[in-house]
Amino acid sequence: MSPKTAPGPAAWLRSRIKTLRHYHRVAEVGKIARRYFAMNAFDGVLTTLGVLVGSYIGHVHSAHQVIAVGLGAAVAMGVSGFYGSYLIERAERDRSLRELEEVTLSSLEDSDIAAASTYATIVIALVDGVSPFIAAILVLIPFFVGPANIHVAYVVGVVIAFVELFLLGLFLGRVSRQRLVWSGVKLAVAGVLCLALSALLDLGLR
Repeated sequence: MSPKTAPGPAAWLRSRIKTLRHYHRVAEVGKIARRYFAMNAFDGVLTTLGVLVGSYIGHVHSAHQVIAVGLGAAVAMGVSGFYGSYLIERAERDRSLRELEEVTLSSLEDSDIAAASTYATIVIALVDGVSPFIAAILVLIPFFVGPANIHVAYVVGVVIAFVELFLLGLFLGRVSRQRLVWSGVKLAVAGVLCLALSALLDLGLR
């Protein structure tokens, strides 16, 4: 009888992907991740839009300063999103696991259910943390490029923000099986409200 050989890298990778897909289905990560992605990307866009409005009305003409404030907000949202969702999701799934153990009268510590729970917690936390950060960075792209006229960067940044909001609306419309364009318009309207309220607040503080 020939000795067993260790699986090659390709076989090991296929096995891991298959296992993660199994965890993905067991923990129902897809639905939750979609919800967190849309919600936190939305927050990232609106927060950065508020930063642009405040900076413009405050006569900030340095792209470096706008980037510094925007990045600070993006990092704060990312860290808050990751740790907040990780702690909350971990607590909820640990409680569900303990309740299931009480029903089955057995330990599930080394089970697929426990592993899927850990996988779901990490994936959801990453989505929650990364989505607002990326959404904010996209709005700040014109300031990284550094056009000759800073006013152009502000205008392009606002346009990018509204494009993001509209695309997020399309995404939510597809998920909820509603009219896509109408869903996009609804999120764009939220951007208009954010723009107007931020402008009124900033002007009132001058």
